[in-house]
Amino acid sequence: FMKLLPSIYLVGSGSTGIYLTNYLDCNVYLVDCKTEYVLIDSGAGYDIKPLLSEINRIVRSDKPLSSILLTHHHGDHAGGAALLKELYHCRVYAPAAETASIVSADEHLMGLDVARDAGFYPPDYHFSPCQVDVMIQPGMSFSIGNTIFSVFDASGHSTAGVCYYLTKEQKHILFVGDLLCFNGLISLQNIPGANLEHYRDSVLSLESVPVDCFFPGHGCFSLSDGDKHIQKAISAFRSLAIPQNFI
Repeated sequence: FMKLLPSIYLVGSGSTGIYLTNYLDCNVYLVDCKTEYVLIDSGAGYDIKPLLSEINRIVRSDKPLSSILLTHHHGDHAGGAALLKELYHCRVYAPAAETASIVSADEHLMGLDVARDAGFYPPDYHFSPCQVDVMIQPGMSFSIGNTIFSVFDASGHSTAGVCYYLTKEQKHILFVGDLLCFNGLISLQNIPGANLEHYRDSVLSLESVPVDCFFPGHGCFSLSDGDKHIQKAISAFRSLAIPQNFI
């Protein structure tokens, strides 16, 4: 694992990141909420042993992994949630409008069938259905341990994805999912649920949000001046351009 801040760890990352765990995994972050730990996304669930090994180097029996906060329903972010929920007896939070696809493992709604056919996933990869305990939507805030999580819209990359925003160690932190990547790149894919107009609106909604630490679902992260990655994408949209695409 990588300790990014005193209370935040990178415990999973695949071929589009640091490559800590299975190549299909997104960046998976672990947040120390004093009495318990929270996972941001769950990886793909395809050979999950490396991710479990990293989590278990930190999580203890007297300080459990209590919650998984999913940014969206794509396989590389939510496919591991079912097994992690079973192993750690933790709650799963997911965007309300994407809950049905996670619970039913509807691979067409989440675009997995198209992505698999395009070679982004191996032929034998399938999404494991997962019960969702808490449905969330933009504008909500909730507390876990000593930490308040605020939810922002990240629709456009997927049907109804979200970002999670919090403050720790006097830093404003944004777990941005796949809405944005380092240097203001976006991830607009030709799959069900992707929508350029919604994408633009989601990015613009972050314009006045102070961000120090910028933690995306793929690629490099930023421990300071996180705003600049957001502002670069905003500048492109405001000039009627489309920001450069990551994937």
